[in-house]
Amino acid sequence: MTHAVLAAALICLLAIMSPGPNFVAVTHRAVTAPRSEAMALVVGIACISGFWTGAALFGLGVVFRLFPWVFWTVKLAGAAYLVWFGFTLLRHAGHALPARAIRSSNGSMWRAFRDGVVTNLSNPKAMVFYASVFAGAVPVGATTATLVAMVAMVPLIAVCWYGLVAQALSSERAAVVYRRVKPWIERCCGLLLIGFGVRQTMS
Repeated sequence: MTHAVLAAALICLLAIMSPGPNFVAVTHRAVTAPRSEAMALVVGIACISGFWTGAALFGLGVVFRLFPWVFWTVKLAGAAYLVWFGFTLLRHAGHALPARAIRSSNGSMWRAFRDGVVTNLSNPKAMVFYASVFAGAVPVGATTATLVAMVAMVPLIAVCWYGLVAQALSSERAAVVYRRVKPWIERCCGLLLIGFGVRQTMS
């Protein structure tokens, strides 16, 4: 059990560390909002990572094979969200960044969590990864305890990695640097998100 979980954990860590929409969303929130909001967004991302893992290990791939339209609906809806998010960043890239709030309200924390959920839900790459590569790392005849351990391990890894990114970039020094180069960073992030979205529709 331990060997299987550790092997799956390594595969998961490498996938989570690869740049993608989640990384862009965490980076942007960390430098523009209080640290607590960035962490709320991280928790939202981690929850969906756990959901994709559980669904993959307990039959998501079968559903997609039986009903391909479900997969394509999720994929295209996610691509549309990423393109919209990217254009939003491009449209506001030239706007001055308001002063970062010292504290987060309950409403802003909830919105940050929601944004993390939606960003990860809109990323079919994650869904396909957990339904194929990650599920393929599960040994034949794995016990229920092993599957549960794998499902629990994924959001933990997501929180640790994205939380580390959020902590590092939410410092005041990072915010000062971001304000200086905001137009260029947001234009790059916007183009990346649009690229992710377009690639999803064509792959």
